[in-house]
Amino acid sequence: MRFRSAVLALGLAVLSACGSGSTDPAATSAESPESSDPTAATTSTLESATISFGDDVIPVISDNCASCHTGDGPGTTHLDMATAESFDGIAEFIGFKVSEGEMPPWPATNGSEIDFLWDLSLSDDERDTILGWVSEGGLIDVDPSTPIPATEPSFPPVEADLVVAADEPYAGEPGLIDDYRCRILELGTTETEWIRALDVRPDVREVLHHGVFFLADADTIEDARAQAAEDGRPGWQCQTVPRIGRSSAFQITAWAPGTGPMVLPEGAGIRVEPGDYLIAQWHYHYDGEIPADNSAVAVEFWDAAAVETSGGQLDQVWNQVLLGPVEIPCAEWEEGPLCSRTAAVARIQEEFGFESTLIPQFVNAGCGVEPDDFAAFTQGTASSTCDITVDGGEVVSLWPHMHELGTTYRMTLNPDTPDERILLEIDRWDFDWQMGYYPTEPLILADGDVVRVECGWDRSLWPAGLEPRYVVWAEGTQDEMCYSIITTRAS
Repeated sequence: MRFRSAVLALGLAVLSACGSGSTDPAATSAESPESSDPTAATTSTLESATISFGDDVIPVISDNCASCHTGDGPGTTHLDMATAESFDGIAEFIGFKVSEGEMPPWPATNGSEIDFLWDLSLSDDERDTILGWVSEGGLIDVDPSTPIPATEPSFPPVEADLVVAADEPYAGEPGLIDDYRCRILELGTTETEWIRALDVRPDVREVLHHGVFFLADADTIEDARAQAAEDGRPGWQCQTVPRIGRSSAFQITAWAPGTGPMVLPEGAGIRVEPGDYLIAQWHYHYDGEIPADNSAVAVEFWDAAAVETSGGQLDQVWNQVLLGPVEIPCAEWEEGPLCSRTAAVARIQEEFGFESTLIPQFVNAGCGVEPDDFAAFTQGTASSTCDITVDGGEVVSLWPHMHELGTTYRMTLNPDTPDERILLEIDRWDFDWQMGYYPTEPLILADGDVVRVECGWDRSLWPAGLEPRYVVWAEGTQDEMCYSIITTRAS
């Protein structure tokens, strides 16, 4: 069954992720074989090597890795690649990450029938260069202090006009593992502006599961402030779309670790009137400590010349939210009271409120399925599919989202027709790298086109020690989603 994505967008806006799960290279690198004359052995090996670290490997690292793993890049906390010395003794670790496709992070596969901007994946030649260097011993043939420059950014830079955070940090409530908190982010606009880009500046990455960002009208801010003052703590609880006045705020983007900034193309923007403000819905997932967080958002506006070139009016962008069912029964070898779907739904109501129990019902009904349709998934894996009718427009970006059990994802335009086209395919979902994908060429949707979303899960990824349970569509990190955003502009 098909149903309008616009209807879905009325009630839902929830997502996920959590930091980068890199392995310590020191723990996985191989020890060099002992030699009675190490210097002679190294010199001999260097002379026989066909791949030079300095001439061949550094250019690959500079183009594909250094922007994240040098300077202030997020990857430096796991491995700083500032100089050639950083690679001494870790060749096998680098080779493993490259051969497994874990680094550079680019979950999209060749099954995707469109190309994307800022593709981080290695070409076949680049991959062969790295793996060849590793197979020849991973030796460094340049001065250890040789710098590794970053030739290209991983994502387009955001030249922030302002960086805005809430007025004070927030620390979660003890005993609340998944905490959804809405915060007011005032933009201070005094005239009409158009947002070009938005980037998240995380404060405490370890607990920040996701952020969803809404644009709200100036005349609703007093209502928002009143909600923020109700419980005497910064912000207010909001598991779904924040309700401001008699309406909901307009979702403009979403973020999870690995997503990168939202950057809009020329001629397109998000209109901001004087006094309009943002609401950030931060999802915190605590596993022990509860630190105070005040993550910020960097905002870049289009300059006056760019707006004037477009006749003073840019194409407004909007999001179409596509949701697929989540029904993941316990495997036949698992047991416990929460393996009952009824009990699992009752837990969701207790933890997130009655409204959250309506989401799986709503999604299942829209996709024309019932829980019984998934009863056979008792061997540890499960999947779902849903065909959704979309509105027309030119695609700006695609953004898929699942949680920790996710394994595969696919988005297909007009499936089972002569015009079928796979827009995005991920054959190994990575919870830590939930990227936005921006087509390199115009991709136009027509009113009435159908987009199929398919999600797959594996219960073997269930956290050790956590009681087994039937998993349905819900907000918690240990719950699951099949969630997608297509951002479009007028075509």
